[in-house]
Amino acid sequence: MSTPINRPRRIEYLDFYRAIAIMAVVAIHATSTAVAHYPKNTFDHDLFYFWNTFLQFAVPAFLFLSSLVLFYNYSAKLSEKGWIVSFYKKRMFYIFVPYVAWSLIYFMIKKWLAGKEALESSQQFVEQLMLGTAHTHLYFFLIILQFYIVFPWILSLTKRPWFRRYMPLYFIAGQALFYVLNLKFDFGRTGSLLPSYLIVIGFGAWMGLNFEWLMKKMMRLRYVLLVALISGAAISMYASGFIKTNLIEWPMVMYTVLFTVRNVFTLSACLVLLVLSEKIGTRERRSEYKVSRFTDSLGTVAFGIFLIHPLVLMVWRYALTDDFTRHFGLGIVLSYIAALLFSWLCAMALRRLKWGWVLIGR
Repeated sequence: MSTPINRPRRIEYLDFYRAIAIMAVVAIHATSTAVAHYPKNTFDHDLFYFWNTFLQFAVPAFLFLSSLVLFYNYSAKLSEKGWIVSFYKKRMFYIFVPYVAWSLIYFMIKKWLAGKEALESSQQFVEQLMLGTAHTHLYFFLIILQFYIVFPWILSLTKRPWFRRYMPLYFIAGQALFYVLNLKFDFGRTGSLLPSYLIVIGFGAWMGLNFEWLMKKMMRLRYVLLVALISGAAISMYASGFIKTNLIEWPMVMYTVLFTVRNVFTLSACLVLLVLSEKIGTRERRSEYKVSRFTDSLGTVAFGIFLIHPLVLMVWRYALTDDFTRHFGLGIVLSYIAALLFSWLCAMALRRLKWGWVLIGR
């Protein structure tokens, strides 16, 4: 059956990309307590610090992919009537409803654990809902909702040659300007604001609009991207303090270096992950077939895993932390495995239910 003219073919191997990104997200949240628990300059601290910090590319990776997929799928629909209404109905509805549902779930559970009455704190719940603070991971929804609001406008700009030709540069300039303004005015909670991620979103959009051509370019430059990833990660994780100390007398130079290093790390991670997904996802699957089916399944319900896994970690830490006091590191690893597998099973089960979209979207 041929693909409709206005519907580009589905990029199958992006499920592998989502799987790696969601495994990274769960690992970040699972290892966060270990970083705080172990004394600095010990092997255990350094080990968990490395993984917790290196995997911080996960949220930018999801935003990069969301931008890529949206621009890839909707660029052919610009001339269609009613596409904006359809877009908002589908995207906003299936994102906002699960966000509200899980904000309420986490809010009520945390109140219950604290021995407080949740129903008496409705104003606090509304405030947390508006700020994405009902639990640590829910800020991501504010970012993605902001992106959905401006997406049709950005997509319409791609019809302008002056915008499309130099598209990545506009996003780089936009994030740099936001970075400078934040240094001056301190907006607070910048991690919940869309301008903090304009570079990965802009390059994701550029990839979506020129997918086949840019994938060929990246395959040829894959080793350059890998060097950029390793270098950016190493400097970002281990040299930030040195940069701040030695360039403190030249603040603009210091902030420019930190801004550049951080974005080289996150953007190169997104691109390397995309190249890796293409290499693995399009080859013949022989002995690794069962593993590939599992990763594809993880990628398919990544959104559900993202929503559910903090609840599993919360229960684990509440019920089992004392049992692993003497083997804290082992407990962290087991909590990661439990959070990933149990949230995956729950998401797969909810996906089969008619009303499951209320909790895991669609």
